[in-house]
Amino acid sequence: MRARTCCPVVELRQYTLRAGMRDALIELFEREFIETQETTGMIVLGQFRDLDDPDRFVWLRGFSDMANRATALQEFYGGPVWKAHRDAANATMIDSDNVLLLRPARSDSAFSLTNVTRPPRGSTRNVKRSVGRHHLSSRGNNGR
Repeated sequence: MRARTCCPVVELRQYTLRAGMRDALIELFEREFIETQETTGMIVLGQFRDLDDPDRFVWLRGFSDMANRATALQEFYGGPVWKAHRDAANATMIDSDNVLLLRPARSDSAFSLTNVTRPPRGSTRNVKRSVGRHHLSSRGNNGR
């Protein structure tokens, strides 16, 4: 079986939230925004709670290339789900502009999607997801 990988283009998004609003944003995000983004061709790679800051939400989404990124973003942000829920999402945020656009440092770098599952929309089942372990280093190619 060939390993499924993705995302030569990744956004690392870090939102500063209004005090006490993280759980409200996560609930809205999981209920309304994951599947609707993925229907446009994006892949939501993960969502994270910053353990040191209860008012920060961090997430990653990936794209096959820059052209598909532009198309997918236009489809999602111009679509009915974002329009219906953007005010509620934006009300939880102080700053949503902290975004890093990342590309792999090496051509053989990728997120593994083999055996990655998500419960169906509306499910209360809790599924562990992992897209692999990645080491970030500001040092040279071999981390030396």
